[in-house]
Amino acid sequence: MKTIKYLFTGVCSAMLLTGCLDEYQELNTNEELMGAVDPRNEFTGATLNFDNSSRAHLTNLYGGTMIYMQYLVGNSGGSADSYVSPAKPNNHPQPGNLAYSYYYSNTAFGRNLDYLINTSIPKNAQAERYADVKAIAQILLSYQQWRILDAYGAAPITEAFRAQSEGIRTPRYDLYQKSIDEAGTPMYKKIDEAVKGAVATLKASNSEQYALGTNDFFYFGDVAKWIKFGNTLRVKMAQRLEKADQAFYNSVINEVLSSASNIIASNEESCIYYHPNDYNNNNDDIQGITNNYVAGAAFVDYLKANNDPRLFIMVRPNGFGTGNNNEGNDKLFATFKKEYPNYDDAAAHPEWQKFLDRYVGMSANPANKQDKYTNDRYLSIPYHKEDGSESNLELRMYSQAEGRYFVKNGGTNGNNNMPARDIEDKTFEKNQDLIDIFNPILTYPETCFMLAEIAIKKGAAVAGKDATGWYREGIRASMKQYQDWANKMYVVAQVNNTVEKYNPLTDDKIDAFLAQPQFQTATLEKIISQQWVNLYRQPQEMWATWKRTGLPAFNATTASAADGVAYLEELKDANSTLLIPRRNSLPTPNSLNMDNYQTAVSALKADANYGADVSNTEGRVWWDKP
Repeated sequence: MKTIKYLFTGVCSAMLLTGCLDEYQELNTNEELMGAVDPRNEFTGATLNFDNSSRAHLTNLYGGTMIYMQYLVGNSGGSADSYVSPAKPNNHPQPGNLAYSYYYSNTAFGRNLDYLINTSIPKNAQAERYADVKAIAQILLSYQQWRILDAYGAAPITEAFRAQSEGIRTPRYDLYQKSIDEAGTPMYKKIDEAVKGAVATLKASNSEQYALGTNDFFYFGDVAKWIKFGNTLRVKMAQRLEKADQAFYNSVINEVLSSASNIIASNEESCIYYHPNDYNNNNDDIQGITNNYVAGAAFVDYLKANNDPRLFIMVRPNGFGTGNNNEGNDKLFATFKKEYPNYDDAAAHPEWQKFLDRYVGMSANPANKQDKYTNDRYLSIPYHKEDGSESNLELRMYSQAEGRYFVKNGGTNGNNNMPARDIEDKTFEKNQDLIDIFNPILTYPETCFMLAEIAIKKGAAVAGKDATGWYREGIRASMKQYQDWANKMYVVAQVNNTVEKYNPLTDDKIDAFLAQPQFQTATLEKIISQQWVNLYRQPQEMWATWKRTGLPAFNATTASAADGVAYLEELKDANSTLLIPRRNSLPTPNSLNMDNYQTAVSALKADANYGADVSNTEGRVWWDKP
């Protein structure tokens, strides 16, 4: 959306932006300002760079859930240290997860939204005219609370942020399955009820309500879309509980899905946060997806096996040929070809044949690192220089995942942290001001695959379509979504028709893909396989989906058949099976609140599936049932 660079005009002028945000921040310390600042401006500040406000957001994705779900592999091959290993009983890695710090500290989305809901709007002289703003803030606050409990299992929620209003400085911890109220109401029920109530408020909106407009970087004040997001979020949260509380799961989905008009129904209704235009301008380590990782074999092989046209805009070609969009790599290949003119002869060089395809993912299995072709992104090979002396050149064997969905231009040429040959030449860069960074929260394709899964398990249509209908609709919506994102982020293969590897995703290609026999009927395995591809940009959600369904399942090889079903590559180390972490460790609070923390940890450990210690990240939080 090219309007992003003008968004702040509705909040304050560009010259006054810093003052506007300072004014918002002062609300927490100056009692006299309570009720004096427009809550719409506060909403903008409270949600600024929502769920993606630091470099750590991206680096945590790259090295955590994108590794676990095999979208990426480290550039030196799969690492056993990324997983839980029987050979290293004290090693319990966990995915980088900023949900906790985002809620309580740093940008403190939780604290700021709570303040807006419970202090600023109630104290405003026109509080009744901000009911819509309050309801939208409540949906986002509930979403944040759910995300914490989803990964950590417990957190101070009910008594959080009550130091001034109620004098509570040592808040007790709520559990996913049990709050601290007298009845012990499950937190998932309280969160669902809060979202349901907010949706009801929005449905009762009237012309007297102040509209968020351009203060809203999600839906730009469209209340109807917020209603659909709230309803769809309820379905998503309930789906987590299919095994843990099936009665509750059924009650929510039956209620919400009683009408297709209740839920997100198009890509235009997807909930996506659009960052201010100057955000994420290729700062340091956020470029790591291009430099430190390569595409995973399981991901690439599935796309290739099923002739998926997204391959060419989600994965970059390797260096075993021309058209690298990088002059340095093209020169290296020319040198290689001169030294080894029969490099493509299968009889002479069988070891190189798989690299000639140009779209090649690296094995995620650490056991394969012993193979010289699976322990580095580059092939180091001798050649003769012009003076006749022998030296080595390094040719890229493995494809990079397309980083432009995460970082502007996929990384800036010339940065000291980004070797020039790892990125596309400067001629492919676009003015940063033309590129709008976005952060998907809950999209239409994800919704379609959620509903396809619900329908296939019910054996009946939901919200107007059967499982196959939602499955095929999800595929089309996902392809259209990545087509649109590729255009917005100037993915070279999508937008530049002068390059050799120009291979844009088009409507005709989408139709041809869907015409293949493997996509005429849905199975659970095929639904989750397509959700896996779709959630490339939301790997933390795919991690949760994998935990919930066990899909994609593990396979002994990286090969995928042309049957629409994907597999993850099995993970081994010295003949031991490695485990993907399933949860985060509950952070230790300051010393004043250690008693409440220990009480929460004891409650978590009461569930045998949690693990013997809070550090046992191979254990499970309450909803994650075997």
